[in-house]
Amino acid sequence: MKIATIKDVAAHAGVSVATVSRVLNNPSTVKEQTREIVEQAIAVLNYSPNLLGKHLRQLQTKRILVLLDTISNQFYSRVVKGIEDKARQLDYAVMICTTRGSREHFLDHLKMLQNKVVDGVIIMCYQLVQDELSKLSRHYPIVSACEDLAEGVISSVGIDDFQASAQATNYLISRNNTKIAVLASPNIDYTSSKRLQGYQFALKQHGIPFKESLVIREGYTYNSGIRGARKLLERTTLPDAIFSFSDAGAIGIIKEMAKHGVQVPKDISVMGFDNTAMSEIYQPSITTVGQPQYEIGTRAMELLISKINGSQEICRVRLDHQIILRNSVK
Repeated sequence: MKIATIKDVAAHAGVSVATVSRVLNNPSTVKEQTREIVEQAIAVLNYSPNLLGKHLRQLQTKRILVLLDTISNQFYSRVVKGIEDKARQLDYAVMICTTRGSREHFLDHLKMLQNKVVDGVIIMCYQLVQDELSKLSRHYPIVSACEDLAEGVISSVGIDDFQASAQATNYLISRNNTKIAVLASPNIDYTSSKRLQGYQFALKQHGIPFKESLVIREGYTYNSGIRGARKLLERTTLPDAIFSFSDAGAIGIIKEMAKHGVQVPKDISVMGFDNTAMSEIYQPSITTVGQPQYEIGTRAMELLISKINGSQEICRVRLDHQIILRNSVK
């Protein structure tokens, strides 16, 4: 079988050899659209550039890949900033790619790791390819930021979602809310399940029965919050409070409730999760669970470098969260 060359990649991508070289050695100087086309050509041709360039001859590219579903989520922007700042200190370049919720895109991007286009990957989404990631992590440097596959499977950095959710639920109960709905993910992934378990644990502590009917499995987006609010508004009575597992969902809930004359927090309390910038400036400002997003990014990068340098240890770094009190809970 013919081994692809840099000229083959250039021809396939419709660019010059010099452009391919810049993508390999200094990707920040290449337009994002062009870079994606070249990276796709590298993946399609199974091109292995590890014989070229100073770093590649040493089996290092000095580049890492950050893989996430979308760049529109405010929560991820602070995490990525932490990754980039720490990477710059360590003389690494950062490539950011999105999966757009596509399993095919996810696997295509991961080929850059297998083909030595990057030295390691920090992942902020994984639900689509859990089995593949578990296998790849045994042979390649992979770290999860914000999310977990499961205990002991892949190194990760984040908060204790169980404890954070339990504390948030306890706070709502302390404010005389006993009928608490939850806006959760329709996917039973590790992080979502831990948050739901924390919510159930807090209810049990206070002798409040768990009701599956109060779990609204619509997701974490703004539109998920709108759909969740509509479902609750169809019922005879509203809950005392809604605990959204994302700030975006909380904002969607508040917006839709207001359209139907339901005021937050006068008529119903709403709590979010993440402490995004929008949660602070939205009116009413949102009481939420704060995650140390920037530190998650820096610690994930440090953990990845340890992996790149040969560490085989699976680490689960847990950082402190905090309850941010604002105006959406009475």
